[in-house]
Amino acid sequence: MTVVISGLKHSVQISDRRAHPKWPRIRQVNACPFCLIGAGDVDRELVAYRTSNVFVLPVPSQRPKNLGHCLVLPTMHVTSLHTAAPDLVAELFDVVGRVTAAARKAFGAPGSMILQNDNIPGQTLFHLHVHVIPRSPGDGFVLQDPAKLEIPLAIRAQQAVQLRKALTE
Repeated sequence: MTVVISGLKHSVQISDRRAHPKWPRIRQVNACPFCLIGAGDVDRELVAYRTSNVFVLPVPSQRPKNLGHCLVLPTMHVTSLHTAAPDLVAELFDVVGRVTAAARKAFGAPGSMILQNDNIPGQTLFHLHVHVIPRSPGDGFVLQDPAKLEIPLAIRAQQAVQLRKALTE
């Protein structure tokens, strides 16, 4: 069944009529919700910045001490950083740099943390994106895993060898 949703420029295939939990104005569709936003079909007012290939939008769930957390995404559907064209990666991270500078002015954050998840377990939306999270002293933001281990130098050297080999193959 093909249905035009809220004045979209094109039709999309409906797979589930429930709203997406984090993007309630976008119904679950076979099309990627970030592609719809990137194309300008929905939620235009949420796009904070746009180039021809990249856009920025605030995330719907933010930590109270890290307000301004946003995503930087390509407008076209790309699922992984390693599959993106080099020129797109360059533009994506150029915009990430601009957003980290703007976060200082917009949110009073002296710094930002940059995260990029690449098809991690539990991920629900598979569209390349980079998180920019404004950080301030005492914000309590924690990414630490209590089970984290200190890795001896010899093992880290072996990991470097393995990675170096994989990078040159």
